[in-house]
Amino acid sequence: MNGRVDVAGYGLAPGEGLFFIIGPCVIESRELVLEVASELAGISRSLGVPVLFKSSFDKANRTSVESFRGPGLTRGLEILTQVRERTGLPVVSDIHTPDQAAIAGQVLDVIQIPAFLSRQTDLLVAAGGTGKAVNIKKGQFQAPEDMEHAVKKVLSTGNDRIMLTERGTSFGYRDLVADMRSILRMKRFGFPVIFDATHSAQVPGGGQGCSSGDRAIVAPLARAAVAAGADGVFMEVHPDPDRALCDGPNSLPLVQVEALVKNLLEIHRVVADGTTHAESFGKTSLEEPNADDSLETRLKKIRLIVFDVDGVLTDGRIVFAGRELEIKSFHVRDGHGIKIAKRCGLEVALVTGRSSDVVARRADELGLNLVFQQVWDKKPVLAKLMEDFGLKADQVAVIGDDVVDIPLLRRVGVGVTVPEAPEEVRREARYVTRHRGGNGAAREIVEMILRAQGKWDQALARYYE
Repeated sequence: MNGRVDVAGYGLAPGEGLFFIIGPCVIESRELVLEVASELAGISRSLGVPVLFKSSFDKANRTSVESFRGPGLTRGLEILTQVRERTGLPVVSDIHTPDQAAIAGQVLDVIQIPAFLSRQTDLLVAAGGTGKAVNIKKGQFQAPEDMEHAVKKVLSTGNDRIMLTERGTSFGYRDLVADMRSILRMKRFGFPVIFDATHSAQVPGGGQGCSSGDRAIVAPLARAAVAAGADGVFMEVHPDPDRALCDGPNSLPLVQVEALVKNLLEIHRVVADGTTHAESFGKTSLEEPNADDSLETRLKKIRLIVFDVDGVLTDGRIVFAGRELEIKSFHVRDGHGIKIAKRCGLEVALVTGRSSDVVARRADELGLNLVFQQVWDKKPVLAKLMEDFGLKADQVAVIGDDVVDIPLLRRVGVGVTVPEAPEEVRREARYVTRHRGGNGAAREIVEMILRAQGKWDQALARYYE
């Protein structure tokens, strides 16, 4: 058990990159959910940040029996399946009874346990038994230390894919207080800790037969939580919160999400750097970061992609069968992605520290001429490639997976690594892929570059002719 939770290609781990769980409180309609998910997928790609889509198929804990609850289990899971298929976002929803776990586990990437039910043994065991990641929301009535027992209930099933969420603590009647110490205390369990910024702004039962809230405090609470060390931020959002069928008063307007995510990422970078002085934030630290430095803007400039091989185009494993035979495994979709990149005018190079006939054969199969093997100091190769093609550093993307790649990651416009790379490598990368090395990471970054450059649809058009 190392605290890392792998979710649909994302590696979510304590003390590493910030991630987000975002979506409307409840599935109001297929159309609204797909609209929100599409916008969130764009933010995820543009900023290079993991986003998991959350919406409830059934809100069984509404204040009034007359309140809207959602489409129910069957229809709700059908809609969430469409969200994943259309946007690529992992999907999250909550269950309320043990019998829902197995059914929901066939669709959901993360099963969420509502705060009111965080002590329910049968529910936690059923969720853990699916093998899916389980996000346990801390009850409003619980001390952070009490979550140890909820964790052990899931662990008893052999499932250690656990996340914990702070969502405010009851403070007298109909009020909550967000205690940032709770984040630090729960992080001692060794699992990712998430801060629920919108439910912490809730006023339980404060409306007419429903809860109320104050969305004006969502952003300040989220900033404080990230500064306190939260690994993820949970937010419920809606295109028109005042018309939302659930939790509208404390939901964030969809149009405000991207700016706040940028802001939180900037705060997280400062905290991760160990900086303590406010002036280190720079001019825009608590404002929207400079949009010109967004990942999408950088991707638009890329003309050359430099791939490491072992651990990027393969899963890093090497099989020796006798003295002469060496076996590596490449993914067909990665290869197809590289061919598409070449067809769209991008230059592609392979630079690897080992030497292998297998790599030469794979490169020949893909039509790659820029292949450099047995190169441990990769900087001269990068400099020569840039000189030969007349490129500046910001026109190059490098994808590596180990410390030997760090000098290159620091020198180019977009440095990319894979989720299983060492922590020091992930810190240097501008983007960490959702997919693992040898399992779609190369295709993912090619697609991101071509989408940013407006070439992806053009590249696909030939297949529909």
